[in-house]
Amino acid sequence: MAANVETTLIDKLKNGSFAIQLDETTTVADEAVLIVYVQYIEEATVKQDILMSVNLQTTTRGEDIFSVVDAFFTKHNLAYSDLVAYCTDGAASMMGKNKGFNSRLKEKAPHCLVFHCMIHRQALASKNLSEELNETLKTVVKIVNFIKARPLNKRLFAQLCEDETHQMLLLHTEVRWLSRGKVLERFVELQNPIKEFLGVHNKKLQEDLTQEFLIKAAYLADIFGLYNETNRRMQGAETNVMTCKETVDAFVRKVECRKNRLTKGDLQALPALEKESKGKLPRELIRVFSHHMTQLQEEMTARFSDVTEHIAKDAWVMDPFLAKEEDVEHIHAEDELMDVHSNSLLKRFFDEHGYMRFWLVKGQDVASRLARHAITKFILPFATTYLSETAFSSLVTIKTKARNKLDVHSDFRLAVTKIKPYIQTLAQEMQAQISH
Repeated sequence: MAANVETTLIDKLKNGSFAIQLDETTTVADEAVLIVYVQYIEEATVKQDILMSVNLQTTTRGEDIFSVVDAFFTKHNLAYSDLVAYCTDGAASMMGKNKGFNSRLKEKAPHCLVFHCMIHRQALASKNLSEELNETLKTVVKIVNFIKARPLNKRLFAQLCEDETHQMLLLHTEVRWLSRGKVLERFVELQNPIKEFLGVHNKKLQEDLTQEFLIKAAYLADIFGLYNETNRRMQGAETNVMTCKETVDAFVRKVECRKNRLTKGDLQALPALEKESKGKLPRELIRVFSHHMTQLQEEMTARFSDVTEHIAKDAWVMDPFLAKEEDVEHIHAEDELMDVHSNSLLKRFFDEHGYMRFWLVKGQDVASRLARHAITKFILPFATTYLSETAFSSLVTIKTKARNKLDVHSDFRLAVTKIKPYIQTLAQEMQAQISH
């Protein structure tokens, strides 16, 4: 059935352009597994499915990853000319200039766009903390780890939290850096039972829980809550480069708003901080928090500068009816733009359905050059590696410690694919049992 699904998908990909995303993980059997998802258009609808999953037999260098992808393309006669973009987590093995996957792929598809996962970029930007705020975070993690490290500690702490909404702290993991948002939120919420517990079991750590420390922890809980909200909005199969960039821009503006209100002494947009400080902050902490928010804005702006430039060149994609002829000179489509401007039915469709449906459904008939540019540069490319990341959970479910010798790839494809196998065709190909 998996082979049947794969054949069906390959046939669909040979009908037009497509984009891919790649990510790599390790199974319980210490096998390195590469997962590749593909995005394509079928019946004027953007669709996604798993293209391939394969074990990397030796190392996970860019050359090794390219070799297995290239072998798959060759085996199934997939044209590199149809590959318009790919998205990765930005690791050195992918982005290396000499031997990375990027450099090898560019030899085959020099036109191919490259996108660094925007969720991963945001997580990297969130790591930029001042020394004192970083120390606050480290202390929070140290306290949480102390409480969670021993089963007895966990049970004793749960008894202290009987009257609280939550009775457990959350662990922070470096792999999922934004998990600290939930860790901080829960820490601030349970600060009183934490103080009581540490007073009995670790007085040295309890001494760290000064009022200034708790105010800093509350500030970080608010900021990383905002990070997590932004992160969630960039998740999902329907996101693209433009929707993710809009989410990032909104985050930067929200930080600016909070910074401006903070400098005026207004903490309503930072609820945990307002509650912990009782609405009154020392001038020095206002300076520390304001400086951190300025750093956040600068870091996010810098990390997404290439996406900003990519979108700015073709802002007409999101609203062709506001564009000018000179905006599309670089793709020689001025006449097509004038045709679009002059069609009131197209304007009505655009207003009702938005830019994606407009280019996919109507654009290709009226303005084929504009539509192809919009689709291949903005609608088809993956903005994140979200699908590959979420597929890992299915892989973990299938390949457990008890089944660590299982060849997982066929089962894995059937678990995550949206394509149904042609059961009738498969049944016809099977030979019925011959009576003796």
